Amino acid sequence: MYICSCRALTDRDVGNAIQGGADRPSAVYESCGCKPDCGRCVKRIVSMLKEHNKDAIPA
Repeated sequence: MYICSCRALTDRDVGNAIQGGADRPSAVYESCGCKPDCGRCVKRIVSMLKEHNKDAIPA
């Protein structure tokens, strides 16, 4: 699924960036080799980052 239509970033691209250590939207873009354009995707990227961090915390 496309997360960023301006830069054609998919959920897999964003997930790989997060798994690779990206911890904020700007780091995700940097990892993907691009910069944000319109910014509508930032909320979804932040949501994916929060989900990753929630899953990373041991219960």
